[in-house]
Amino acid sequence: MTASPDRRRASAHSLCTGGTLLALACARNVYTAIDRRSPEAGALATWLGQSATAFGLPDSALPSDGDEPGRSRRRGVNLQDWRKIRLALNLAVADLPSTVDSPAERWIAAIGKALRLDPLAKRILALAIHYKVDQRVERLFDGISACRGGHSMLHRDAGLFGLLLDEPTAEVAAQFSAHAKLLASGLLHLDEHGQLSVLDRLQSLIRQDVLPAADFYDQVLGSIEADPLPWDSFAHLGREAEIAVSLLQATLAGGETGVSILLYGPPGTGKTSFAATLAARVGARLRPICEADERGGEPSRSERLAGLRLAQRLATPADTVLLFDEAEDIFVNAKPGIGTHTTSSRVFIHRLLERLTVPVIWTANDIEVLGPAVLRRMTMCLELKVPNLATRTLLWRRMGEAEGIALKEADAARLARLVPAAPAVAAASLRATRLVGGDAETARLIVEGIARAVQGGGMPAPEKEPNEIYDPTLVNADQDLAALTADLLRPNAPRAISFLLSGPPGAGKSAWVRHLAGRMGMPVLNKRASDLLDPFVGRTEQNIAGAFAEAREAQAFLVFDEADSLLLERADAVRSWEISQVNEMLTWMEGHTLPFACTTNLAERLDRASLRRFLVKLRFDWLTTAQARLAFRRFFGLAAPCGLEDLRTLTPADFALVRRRAAVRGGGAEPDVLLRLLAAECEGRVGRRGRVGFVASELR
Repeated sequence: MTASPDRRRASAHSLCTGGTLLALACARNVYTAIDRRSPEAGALATWLGQSATAFGLPDSALPSDGDEPGRSRRRGVNLQDWRKIRLALNLAVADLPSTVDSPAERWIAAIGKALRLDPLAKRILALAIHYKVDQRVERLFDGISACRGGHSMLHRDAGLFGLLLDEPTAEVAAQFSAHAKLLASGLLHLDEHGQLSVLDRLQSLIRQDVLPAADFYDQVLGSIEADPLPWDSFAHLGREAEIAVSLLQATLAGGETGVSILLYGPPGTGKTSFAATLAARVGARLRPICEADERGGEPSRSERLAGLRLAQRLATPADTVLLFDEAEDIFVNAKPGIGTHTTSSRVFIHRLLERLTVPVIWTANDIEVLGPAVLRRMTMCLELKVPNLATRTLLWRRMGEAEGIALKEADAARLARLVPAAPAVAAASLRATRLVGGDAETARLIVEGIARAVQGGGMPAPEKEPNEIYDPTLVNADQDLAALTADLLRPNAPRAISFLLSGPPGAGKSAWVRHLAGRMGMPVLNKRASDLLDPFVGRTEQNIAGAFAEAREAQAFLVFDEADSLLLERADAVRSWEISQVNEMLTWMEGHTLPFACTTNLAERLDRASLRRFLVKLRFDWLTTAQARLAFRRFFGLAAPCGLEDLRTLTPADFALVRRRAAVRGGGAEPDVLLRLLAAECEGRVGRRGRVGFVASELR
């Protein structure tokens, strides 16, 4: 049974939407503006036939061939049908409300108010939005566009928009300029083919019938998930962090434009956490820029750029800082194929950076993608590195206190050593420990799990634990270390001091330099040759420079272990990089303004020119007979047995190792057993008492 025309109309009117009103208004504008013999007239008749049911139109009100499949749009309609079209359009809008309160209309009104769009811009935005969410508007637009040689897409055709909206073409064209609000704000995006798109996230919200909040920034562009950490969690960044604070404070207070702060460094160094902490420090709200698309997935470059432009319009410059995480996204366009890419338009990005109205914090893992021209336009660039061991240990203890977990110094140091990572990892691990009511051992297991996951199932090599305890009575050095230490601690003693510590492994080189650093009130930054040597040309030199720079920033005592691998005799070099890495070391050694030390077991392999760079040269040798007897008593609590004096190549480390081996066997060991274990450590060693051009301390 077919419904009566009145019932069909009532049903259609009850389903009236903003798209319905807009489609009918546009259709009436087209009817008024065109000739019935034009192709557009045929397209209008076809559209009306397709929409008859939705508009509640009876068959008698339709053109005779308006709903024929495949109707030609290259011809117009006869006079009788032309009159029917007018009557049908009037019938469709009869008794319809002049406005509809729908999600689309709410969003158009909210965005128009927030961006101060003029009436024409709002009408163009409404047409673009309804094209994306309402098939009746889409079909009308595409049908008329096809008659004008266009495609079935939302194209920037000022004449077509003007026809549908009954507005002058020139005024519509002005709204499509790059500097007009619709495109400049990122609400509409224009691709290289002239196709217009509406911000995907906005379309998604309208389709889900989500209404705009009073502050709809988070709905459209997302919210930040990183929580600020205590400011002293980033004390290792030094004065540069305080400069960043002052810069943002001045920017927010003075309304400065074009301010960008770049935070760069490898993943896991806490860039996002520092951005949140920095914004909290200046009392600003940190708001992200389009970190997910409408489906919660990874946004495209165009979506992120549109988000950046819209964020600049929606955010309030006086109390907001924007965060653009993974800035590489907008500087590289991915192309089909493995490992291929092309850089984006640089000029566009440069102008965008120069015209920012709200300060932006950018984060990047690989700044090479950004390029020098972009980096020069950054107001400030701040490198985030993994804090040194001493700083991380302090952070673990402080964050443990904040979570109600008491960590002893040794426990905190063990955790810090296990995973060299940023403060955020410590905060997350300790939070999990608190939630399960755990202790230091629980934290260790959680941290190990994170470390294993980061390494793809394996455990990273932990930082070397400084288990050497400096005992001056068990150190056989060629200078009076107590007197030297006193000289170095004088109030006006120089700080730019270079040390070369040579001698057999375990003789106490590292223990003494750590003892000295502690007396000087400086943290130790330890670098092994394996940390710095890199198979790629130029990377070793970069790592060497980075080590000296890191020590300078942290005001740390820099120690190079296995320095003979970095300062090999250049006369014996067979590859150019072997020479360049030595040159790099010598250059930085010459200009470093803080104390640093190089330790080596093979001083004879050092480049001869490097020896002149060391202000203090110390030789640590095997224990004397008297020291060996003292060590036996201190480590084992026993009198030295006969035969110990025959072992001429013992070090304090040998006694420590034998004590651990004896503990494995359970209980104490007889002196003769301990003697045999010490003798085994000495096998193959050749005792030496020589000097390698060493001189008395120039400081005395």
